[in-house]
Amino acid sequence: MTVARKKAAHAQRGKAENAHDALVLLTAEHNEIDKLAREYERVRKTADSVEKGKAALRLCHALEGYAAIKHEVFYPAAHAVLAGKDKELLGKAAVKHDGIQDLIEKIEAMSADDPSFDSTVTVLFEQAGQLMKQEEEVLFPRLRHSHLDLLGTGERMAARRTELGTAPIDRERVRQARKVMSGR
Repeated sequence: MTVARKKAAHAQRGKAENAHDALVLLTAEHNEIDKLAREYERVRKTADSVEKGKAALRLCHALEGYAAIKHEVFYPAAHAVLAGKDKELLGKAAVKHDGIQDLIEKIEAMSADDPSFDSTVTVLFEQAGQLMKQEEEVLFPRLRHSHLDLLGTGERMAARRTELGTAPIDRERVRQARKVMSGR
């Protein structure tokens, strides 16, 4: 377990000094996404298509919230303080997020009974995992030593997370979720 992951685990339990540190919050999101991916793998092997669909949709929802926070708050703040190759890393990460979003949309439009459902979800969390690993190993250390206001950015990210978590239910999303779980 990396130092960042340990700090994030402490932050989730309320023991961290800087629970609103942007990098700690993102790493906590990484931990949650990893947990949901492992849950999907477990359910995929043993449960029916409804449970499999629910697990996949939970993973997709977590990735969508994570991407929204990064695109709306984190990336603009990081972009303002990085230069050169470090700024290129942000651009590459944004492109990878676009690919992940395409996979999410594909998963949300297909039935859990579809023969390619499992492989599509697997590719989704493999790509997300590669991106998160790259961020933790390359981007986060550079940002930790930059002039980025980690606490201020983290507080804005936490506020946005709360907004996303309390947004009204989108009826179209509910219909899509029913389609995924029902096998139609």
